[in-house]
Amino acid sequence: MMADKQGEAGMGDTTIRSHFLTVGTRRVHYRRAGSGPPVVMLHASPSWARAIDPFTRVFAERFTAIALDSPGYGHSDLLDMVQPEIPDFAEALKDTLDALGIDKCAIWGSHTGASIAMEFTVRYPERVSVFVIDGYPAYEDAYRADMTKYYLPPYEPKWDASHLLNTWHKFREQFIFSPTFRWHRENRSSTAAPPLADLMQDMVLPRFITGEAYNIGYSAVFRYAGLVPIGKLAVPTCFGARTGDSLIKGFPLIETRKAEGSWTEELPRDIRQAALRYREILEMHPAPGDAPPAPVPVSVAGKLNRSYVDLDFGQMAVSAAGPEDGIPLVLLPQLPGDVTLDAGFMLELAKLGRRVIALDMPGNGDSDDWAAAPSIAGYAAVLLQALDKLGLAKVDLLGHQGGASVATEFVLNHRNRVRNLLLFAPLSMPDEVRLALAPHYAPPIEPKGDGSHLISLWFALRNEQLFWPWYNESIEAIRRIEPEIDPKLLSRKITGILKHYRNYHKVWQAVFDYPVRDRLQMIQVRTLVASIEDDPFHRFAPEAAAMVPDGDFQMVDFQNDAIAKAVDAFLVGGS
Repeated sequence: MMADKQGEAGMGDTTIRSHFLTVGTRRVHYRRAGSGPPVVMLHASPSWARAIDPFTRVFAERFTAIALDSPGYGHSDLLDMVQPEIPDFAEALKDTLDALGIDKCAIWGSHTGASIAMEFTVRYPERVSVFVIDGYPAYEDAYRADMTKYYLPPYEPKWDASHLLNTWHKFREQFIFSPTFRWHRENRSSTAAPPLADLMQDMVLPRFITGEAYNIGYSAVFRYAGLVPIGKLAVPTCFGARTGDSLIKGFPLIETRKAEGSWTEELPRDIRQAALRYREILEMHPAPGDAPPAPVPVSVAGKLNRSYVDLDFGQMAVSAAGPEDGIPLVLLPQLPGDVTLDAGFMLELAKLGRRVIALDMPGNGDSDDWAAAPSIAGYAAVLLQALDKLGLAKVDLLGHQGGASVATEFVLNHRNRVRNLLLFAPLSMPDEVRLALAPHYAPPIEPKGDGSHLISLWFALRNEQLFWPWYNESIEAIRRIEPEIDPKLLSRKITGILKHYRNYHKVWQAVFDYPVRDRLQMIQVRTLVASIEDDPFHRFAPEAAAMVPDGDFQMVDFQNDAIAKAVDAFLVGGS
């Protein structure tokens, strides 16, 4: 998930960067690259803006390419309504363009994104210079009814991870049958599933991120009478589709309805070749002015506010909550992983008047990958750069598990930057235990065509609550605790790991390589070591606190409000 810096010679900086935008109280995530007239891009469902990076890259060589995460997908918030329809998404697009300061643009849309763009273009033709489509859902009423009934079953996390496997195979099936629930010769597609399972994993990731809300926006396209507006278009429109796209079957329906200035065109299957042709069409009708600079997102009270900070390695994902005054608490989540599991705790702490800022380390969560091999010292160096870039001269610092190792290393090297230190379940096991765990605790995640790697990872994460260590299922290894094995919780955790699954084994290895116990004894700031009973590394926390010269230990309840109150009480005592 590195920022993409590819571009042709002489085209300037076409680095693809992620941004957040505040539209009312709604968070919108988008990818932006290039300079010049704006081209606004809308992805298919249930995907995200990153999936169309190959098109963004090519368009950015001539334009300012802005690829939006549709509401409810990727990192954009859902619309505040139970069952939004395509017109609602079109109005949300208008609000987003207003917030971006874009009066007129070219629009490129794929599948569901094309339906949203269609409605927007018909409603606001004066704001569109050209409409380019990469597959338009030209569905007759009977087909729409069929898809509404069978195509989008609920996504319900199950204890045995069958929801993950079902999602994997349903996604794979779309390359084989169209629609996926009609297994007949006449429904065979002219495409095949990606030959490499890691490519399939990259494609299915946004589906896991969207989770239980995946069908909210997706179902709207099948309720939308998309044939009706085709003849109402008043701007130049290319109804394109790449060879192998099942939506080419809708060309005859489009041809009998299209308005003057619209045409159908089959493009090459190869993505770059198709993108180059689409760009040629966009260049025929560019928007009249250059895109304005990306606006700074506005914080919204009571929500987790997201942004990115540009560092030497790429972009670091930043999540923040609470008032912006006072010394903030900087949170370093579990490694490997992301801030997802800490969102509730952060919001509870914000209610108590605390500013809390969470940072996804490089190669974890929503931060870019980096070229360096993972190491605790390397993460600590990036943390310093991030605090400098954010203008944070003094912070309270909290790290969880591997994040606690980073916090420890940072405070040893930058004592003057930290007022109070909080270590949640640090991996402070004796060396013999640490070295014994290292080869077995986190085997590499190697995607399999049948999706079985998802079951293996789920099994490991669930077993962390049931046995110690998780891979030892003997009677002696049973954990006598109230296990936190809610399928929804585990789904969030596994999704956070899958964002950078290629790093999973390497990050854990870096964590196990770090001699926590030796370093704890050198800490010279006021420190609280805390833990909850169900944390796999809880057993080592009391001894870790005893190693810190000015350290205390506290057992806390697993509820977010209880953790927030314990953290706040400790910080009040050290103010």
